[in-house]
Amino acid sequence: MRVLIAEDEFLVGFQLEEDLRSAGYSIVGPFTTLPTATQAARRERFDLAILDINLNGQMVYPLADELSARGIPFIFLSGYVSGDLPARFRRSPQLTKPHDPAALSKEIRTVLASRGAVADC
Repeated sequence: MRVLIAEDEFLVGFQLEEDLRSAGYSIVGPFTTLPTATQAARRERFDLAILDINLNGQMVYPLADELSARGIPFIFLSGYVSGDLPARFRRSPQLTKPHDPAALSKEIRTVLASRGAVADC
């Protein structure tokens, strides 16, 4: 399973990458800006995305909209609470920072299972 990471904080991105690799996932990224994450999402193959909501001052919602339209699942990982999200994303999978690696792996499995995908990890 390949996971795209969009995260602008270096240490958080590094920790996400390490946690996901340890769980057996292949990583695409991390990407620190909305334009680079969007470009990567258009050119790379991946099964799921982990999206920080605010990437260097730009909200990630256009990328989330694009992924939704393409049927690619994503999980928001942010300090924002669901009430702060636009109404269309309030029911989207979300974890708060700092993340718990076990909770992240569980949420990935839940999201993939709900989409009919089978996680190899």
